[in-house]
Amino acid sequence: MNKKGIKWLYQELPGLVARGVLNQETADKIQQYYGEIKSKSQTSVILITCGTIGALLIGLGIILLLAHNWEQFSRFTRAVLSFVPLIIGQGLALWVLMKRPQSNGFKEGAATFLSLMVGASIALISQTYNIPGDTGTFILTWMLLIFPLIYFMQASLPAVIYLIGITAWSGSRGQSPLEAVLFWPLAAVVVPHFIWALRREIYTIRTTLLSLVMIICVSCATGFSLVRAWPGFWVVLFPAIYAIFYYLGLRRFPGLTTGWQRPLRGIGGTGLFILTLMFTYRYIWEGIRSGYHFLSIDEGAPAFSFLPAQAIAFMLMVLAALFFYDAAKRKDLAFIFFGGLPLVAILVYALRDNPTVVPLLIFNAYLFVLSVSRIILGLRNNSLSVINAGMLMLAALILVRLFDSDIGFILKGLAFIILGAGFLAVNVSLVRRMGGAK
Repeated sequence: MNKKGIKWLYQELPGLVARGVLNQETADKIQQYYGEIKSKSQTSVILITCGTIGALLIGLGIILLLAHNWEQFSRFTRAVLSFVPLIIGQGLALWVLMKRPQSNGFKEGAATFLSLMVGASIALISQTYNIPGDTGTFILTWMLLIFPLIYFMQASLPAVIYLIGITAWSGSRGQSPLEAVLFWPLAAVVVPHFIWALRREIYTIRTTLLSLVMIICVSCATGFSLVRAWPGFWVVLFPAIYAIFYYLGLRRFPGLTTGWQRPLRGIGGTGLFILTLMFTYRYIWEGIRSGYHFLSIDEGAPAFSFLPAQAIAFMLMVLAALFFYDAAKRKDLAFIFFGGLPLVAILVYALRDNPTVVPLLIFNAYLFVLSVSRIILGLRNNSLSVINAGMLMLAALILVRLFDSDIGFILKGLAFIILGAGFLAVNVSLVRRMGGAK
């Protein structure tokens, strides 16, 4: 139960005891079980936000001042000035660790400032002495130097910078399969901090931000490093990735009650739906049958260079299949239909050499069943949001097929009216039903 729920429960306990629903002993045991509510004050949140923004502005200001006057300095002066931002950042971080070790705001701000100053110092030294290297090398060097801050300072914003950096580096190495796939072991060093944040501070904004960036970076890196393991294999990989996100959000963090706290569940479910809708279009499967790659690749790359990407892709598929098996064993309908997309995608990928109409029929039928299952699940649980989600999915399927056909505008307009009336009728009926149940 989240902190708001526990606070509400504590407020209700005296009334429940007064009405005889609970005795005082049971109420005391409930309070002992959940313990004291340790909520962060609004001042703490403001301190973290303002400290981080302040560190970013100061760091960028220093970089701009140095850049404006850079050519006027001698090489020796430039070399000395190149280390000044780094020394300032290290001094600030050391002061925070010694004087403010319990302040998340100071730690996040100092770690973010030092992360920026490391990049600035590398860039200035490289420019002063004309050190050879490309942008990708600079980014990787920068990220490898700042990742210890994640653990020394227990700060999440350097982890955000690190994830974005290694994702950008992986994208810059997209034509080299052996290099791009290194994103995965590089990202693995952040996982212990990510798990710590989810266990210790799951309801905070910075943990939500870290989760959101992790999802986005993993999604991008999948495209950069794994989709070319086999031709057209992205139709299997992305469903597996988003099914894993959705399962983790649904099963491992069920206590999260607000949308902004649930990026794993929200983005995972939305990604699965969008992919399913995409797979109902003909051009997707025509491109796969023709062997089209939407990302360039070094044609001279040897076959063995794809083995690491193929191994990671296989592990992701196995993990998605295990999650589906777990949900099926528990008869978790909320996940079974969504989480079944990777299995359907594998089946259709195996049949990709058949006429294009085969995958189109399969995925149109799958999206229809998925939509109806959400509506039925919502009706069973009296959940208006789940019903509306199912109806929106069904409406999206109907509308894309209408616009994908040669039906006239009058019939399309009537379809819009009918769908809108259906939405209103179902919502009004359910609201009355729920009101009557009360």
